[in-house]
Amino acid sequence: MSGYSGTRARCMNAYRYAAFTLVELVIVIAIAGTVAVMVGVVMSRPLQGFADLSRRAELVDLASGALNRMVRDIRMAVPNSVRVTGAGQLELLRSPVSGRYRANLNDGTRSDPPVCSVSPCSIQVLNPLSSQESDRIASMNWMVIYNIGGTGAGNTIWPLQDNTSSVITPRATFGYAGDDLTLTGAAIAGFGFRYASPQRRFYLADAVVGYRCANGRIVRKEFSELSDAAAYDYSDAALLVDSVRSCTFRYQPGNAMRGGLVTIELVLEQAGERISLLQQVHVDNAP
Repeated sequence: MSGYSGTRARCMNAYRYAAFTLVELVIVIAIAGTVAVMVGVVMSRPLQGFADLSRRAELVDLASGALNRMVRDIRMAVPNSVRVTGAGQLELLRSPVSGRYRANLNDGTRSDPPVCSVSPCSIQVLNPLSSQESDRIASMNWMVIYNIGGTGAGNTIWPLQDNTSSVITPRATFGYAGDDLTLTGAAIAGFGFRYASPQRRFYLADAVVGYRCANGRIVRKEFSELSDAAAYDYSDAALLVDSVRSCTFRYQPGNAMRGGLVTIELVLEQAGERISLLQQVHVDNAP
């Protein structure tokens, strides 16, 4: 028994000596807390910087996508059709199809500018349209020749309109066969273009494309009618980009020596991050 008691006592002493004291435990906790605080301080700034960079990158992507969409539309605009209003609107007449025409036959006489005494009216195309362009003919609504962007009815694509003599036809149905472009519509009979194009250029337009910046959003809508700027309804327009703190549209029409220039400035803000982008687009206004 004495041997067993001695062995048991030694085991209990060894177990007692292997345990942590309360002081040691408090020291370990304090060191671990200090290390955790130091790691948090060291890592918080890089992590916060990464989060801020991610938000800025997202805003740049949003703004770039919106600007690219606007640039594509502006570059397809009929010459002298871009307009900017004080209400934060940018509008233009989009022309996916263009080419060169030949003076058309009207009552046996070639007329330049073309004249349509009857409907359907035929205008010969000098350079055959591409297959992609010819496939889009049926979706066109207007034909424009030598839009000088002047004042007065008939001298510009925007109202007031002159349905008998103008740079733009009344709304019509278009067809293309061989080298002939046909225009059909009740208002086509008796219509004549106001000016001949020195370069024999024509433009076919399918829609008015409009952008409006208001209430922290930029929206986009296509219209199938020509109208004054204040008459277009954007209430059901598609959202192009949100989180817009401010936006500015500016348009310089240019002159005989210099093309037009559209300037777009966007400022987007989200979760305390703000980015500003500026895009300038040259507009070929030679009709």
